Amino acid sequence: MTSDLIRNLPFKLRRSAGVAVTPHVHRMIATGNKARDARDWPAAAGAYRAALDTDPSLSHVWVQLGHALKEQRDLDAAQAAYQIAADAAPEDADPWLHLGHLHKERGDRAAANRSYMQALRHEPGHPDALREIAQLVGNGDGAQMRALIAALDQGAEGGESDGAPDAREAERSLRQIDAFLRTLPAQDRNVASDQVQALIQLVRGAGQALPVPEASEDAAATPALVFDVSDLISYFRNARLPTGIQRVQIETIGSALRIDGFRVQICAFIESRDDWLEIPAASFVALARLSLTGGDRDAPEWIGALARLHLRLATAEPIEMPRGAYLINLGTSWWLQNYFLFVRQAKALRGVRYVPFVHDLIPVMAGEHCVKELTQDFVSWAIGAFAHADHFLVNSESTRRDLLHVAGILGHAIDPTDIAVVRLDADCRKPDLVPAPVRDLSRWGLKPNGFVLFVSTIESRKNHLLAFEAWIALLKRHGSSAMPKLVCVGNRGWLNDAVYARLESHAGLREHVVMLSGLSDAELELLYRACLFTIYPSRYEGWGLPVTEALCHGKIALISDASSLPEAGGTHAVYFRSGDAEAFTEALDRLVRDHGYRDALQRRIAAEFAPRAWSDVANDMADAALGWHARDPETQASIPVARLGAWHPLKRNYATTIWPGMRSAEIFRAGDGWWGPDNWGCWTKPQGGRLEIGTDAPGVPIRLYLQLHGIPRRELRFTIDTGNPAIDIEGELKPGEFKWLMMTLVPDSTGVLRLEIGSSTSIDLGEVTEGGDPRVVSVGVAGFFLCLEDDAPARLAFVEALTLGTLADLEFGGRAPGSTEYRRPGEAGAKPPATQG
Repeated sequence: MTSDLIRNLPFKLRRSAGVAVTPHVHRMIATGNKARDARDWPAAAGAYRAALDTDPSLSHVWVQLGHALKEQRDLDAAQAAYQIAADAAPEDADPWLHLGHLHKERGDRAAANRSYMQALRHEPGHPDALREIAQLVGNGDGAQMRALIAALDQGAEGGESDGAPDAREAERSLRQIDAFLRTLPAQDRNVASDQVQALIQLVRGAGQALPVPEASEDAAATPALVFDVSDLISYFRNARLPTGIQRVQIETIGSALRIDGFRVQICAFIESRDDWLEIPAASFVALARLSLTGGDRDAPEWIGALARLHLRLATAEPIEMPRGAYLINLGTSWWLQNYFLFVRQAKALRGVRYVPFVHDLIPVMAGEHCVKELTQDFVSWAIGAFAHADHFLVNSESTRRDLLHVAGILGHAIDPTDIAVVRLDADCRKPDLVPAPVRDLSRWGLKPNGFVLFVSTIESRKNHLLAFEAWIALLKRHGSSAMPKLVCVGNRGWLNDAVYARLESHAGLREHVVMLSGLSDAELELLYRACLFTIYPSRYEGWGLPVTEALCHGKIALISDASSLPEAGGTHAVYFRSGDAEAFTEALDRLVRDHGYRDALQRRIAAEFAPRAWSDVANDMADAALGWHARDPETQASIPVARLGAWHPLKRNYATTIWPGMRSAEIFRAGDGWWGPDNWGCWTKPQGGRLEIGTDAPGVPIRLYLQLHGIPRRELRFTIDTGNPAIDIEGELKPGEFKWLMMTLVPDSTGVLRLEIGSSTSIDLGEVTEGGDPRVVSVGVAGFFLCLEDDAPARLAFVEALTLGTLADLEFGGRAPGSTEYRRPGEAGAKPPATQG
């Protein structure tokens, strides 16, 4: 009513946020905005209140008043202001968004969730609301999430429809949610239903449907393929445009989804859920396509798509992997500390066969080009991969040789037929790509045929310094006008300070080098199309995707002869001896100056180079799985065997090298009650953790020494359930205390000892780390020592090591006294692999 009167006034009105207001109200709002910008919150609140006294219908001013009050920590008044704004503008999502922020600040996650759902109800694609609710739901602990999913499962009926993957999922979700609503009190159903219906609208609309391959009539003859994209999902949290390994995953999985006769699924291991969760095919393809359209991580469509995916993962059911399926990891999982714990669980529950795709072994074979943390994580992954993999996929014969070499060092015998080489010589061009016009080169100061292209992450291994020194030498030899520019396309990697320092120190080089990153597919295609040729002087590769990419675009690649690069370049690349600066400079000089030579090479590429389709790559993997499946026995869970007389610490690996017999004791953890290893050992979750320890002494008494660790700030009472009530243990731990327990146990008929370790007390580590560590932890386990009960020398050795602080000398998988560290093939003292290859 007030607004109608104002609009009928005879004087000229002003506008605020598109709404007509009187000059007086406009002045009050402007005064409030000025005070807000100066962070004078009391003055801002006073001005906004004065404006609202005249026209209380201005919802956007109520929101601003809410902000000013919240900054003054008057949260009740701020909440009231936001609520009035929401009531005044029923179709506006922003007041509900800010109500959600306020509830989250207060620690009321449920109320925040409800407010964000209201925002999504008004604007289903609101990126900030999507992001917030995905984060809030995703931060729920695994037990809470499993309880929610169990509730949704109650009463679900009927089979799936014949619709597309996303339609089927939405239909199943609706049935589950209807069942869930029936479990609520009647007065709560309408509110819950409104929120859930908004969620379903999100779940329904993500991506183009894909044809679903029909399952083979002979399920026993055709294995299921389950692709693990854990690292790709993690990558998308911090980046958008995919690089080499991410592109391989996107293209290969997209093609695998269309293989006839195979059941293909996509999953990810999510640490916040500690479970394998299925990603609908259409959702994966839609997100992958969107990732290739540009590098803007703040674009609303990208934020929304990513938030929808995380919302799915936060509320999805654990994936049902078909029994005997091949779990294929095309990416990397080095940074997931609990990854192999759940590989073991999948193998135990479903007879799954684990197949990692090994792109390279750079942190071991060329560790000088990696940062310490990466090498440590890779060594952990390598130990776990050899302990858990049933088969391996590799991208080149070079990587196959390296894999066998490292396996030999670690003492793992691998049947060479368990390694399948899947070459990555696939066509990287996008047939539906809209080409960027040549005039776009001017944005980077480039002209057609006026530059040489170097596509690579900026890191020491790629050898940008060699390229820079060659340019400097040729600039001196021929002058500035005779040399093309060098365009380096790639994100910053590690150990690249010398690259940028050299670029900064030489003015002539700076004028001839253009550094680019974050380019779209269309922009990169333009650079390939317009360049003279490409270079790739890398010191070590697993395959060399930029070489294949250059040849696909009909461009010459000048590359080193290191590792796998001759396989990538074949007979179409120009080679120089790796590390030979003079040879590289002369080869570069000829390609720049000898037009006839260059043209002849390009004509040969155009006539002879024939890249494969990505479907061929996917089929290679399927064929490998089919061959293994024909001879693989029915898989059975096997319990790892401990070493009698050894200390088995459950700690994280910090070694940056490998040695014969290297192992990790984390393999004795079982179930889902563990957090990832720390530097001292491993925390259990509130539900407790289980140890499964194999021995070679079935039925023979074993003396076990177990070291526990108390949680910070609180005393706790722990229990050790051995399966025999007569010898179960209960006790207390002071805050942060380490305590040794001794027990005599008899392994079962298979030689296995099982311990359930738990406590009714836990703590959120965020309380002691100022939010830096969000884990909720219970009693910790540092490790265990075991020996035969009557082995007095072993018990004496343990007590002596404990007294002298030399327990590491008895470590399971530790470096034996006098053993040599790993050396790369060809180095002095390097031994041949212990396996055949």
